[in-house]
Amino acid sequence: MRVLIIFNHPAPYKVNAFNELSRYVDLTVLFERTKAKDRPDTFYANNKYEFKHIFLKDGYVGSEGTISSNVKKYIKQHHKEYDLIVMNGYSHLAEIKAIKYMAHHHIKFGLMINGGIANKGEFFLKKAYKSSLIKKASYYLSPTNAANEYLKYYGAKEELIHNYYYGNLFNSEIKAASKSDKQSLRRKHHLPLDSTIFINPSQFIDRKNNLHLISLFQDRKDTLVLVGDGPLKDEYQKFITSNKMENVFILPYQKKEELFELYKASDAHITLSKKDIFGHTIIESLANGVPVIASKHVVSALDYIKDGVNGYLVDIEDKHSINKATDNVKSLKSGDILDSVKNNTFENSALSIYEVLKKIYE
Repeated sequence: MRVLIIFNHPAPYKVNAFNELSRYVDLTVLFERTKAKDRPDTFYANNKYEFKHIFLKDGYVGSEGTISSNVKKYIKQHHKEYDLIVMNGYSHLAEIKAIKYMAHHHIKFGLMINGGIANKGEFFLKKAYKSSLIKKASYYLSPTNAANEYLKYYGAKEELIHNYYYGNLFNSEIKAASKSDKQSLRRKHHLPLDSTIFINPSQFIDRKNNLHLISLFQDRKDTLVLVGDGPLKDEYQKFITSNKMENVFILPYQKKEELFELYKASDAHITLSKKDIFGHTIIESLANGVPVIASKHVVSALDYIKDGVNGYLVDIEDKHSINKATDNVKSLKSGDILDSVKNNTFENSALSIYEVLKKIYE
């Protein structure tokens, strides 16, 4: 089965998933750009491509957008070489041009999404236009029930939606740290040994709501570790310094191995994000045996977090429920936490995507 996937940029978690998928199909991935503008080069440093891949190198706009006609041009010239074509996006001008071209020329394609949150307050013409694009797909691949509802809101027929496991790590990486290993990792990364540590790996942007999160730790003795970078970093640091907070640390962006060590060194992951169409760090935390406190605006959390089992879902403005969750989260059992993401590996993701594609192809 010859499969073409059009994807935005070579995010490592996608490259790993595509490597696994290439074990089942003859895979070509057309990347719209070589990197996202807001990602450091180190984010892509360990990528290894075991599948045929093509990079488009012009028409970049904004952090991830592409406006050229190169995607459409490639499909026009090469679509007969593939049994299945899958779009992994529909919002950039390059993707819109390609979708309209395929629909006009009756070239069937699928739409694979990472997640989605329906904007039920958006202008009706914007919704209508988005729906017109989504409805042009012949089938859909969706990672969560919440994402299914997103697709249906914008006109996708339920019987055309197929679920797949969203892979974010390898089977061998699902592992919790022992108490002694946790202490060793805290020493290695210069973290407090006798404090309850909450980790938050994220971009330092308004949508992540980290300034609000930091402010909640003014009244707590626990430790908050922010991992990442972004335009609001100086504002975070200024708030921490002006309020003389010695229990909040900001660490730079980490490679995967170091980040997983920081997860294992922590007692819980906390995110009060205003909006995340999926939320990869939820899966990563759980896979390291770390429970998660997440806002109800993180799509992956809605499917994977079970209150009192592997974490808690909270309202971002409900300080009482957040404090209650942070007080109780350490009592959750690591076995239940690991079990909740046992299917969310690159290996299982690839197999589940292959099963969907095989069904469509047949």
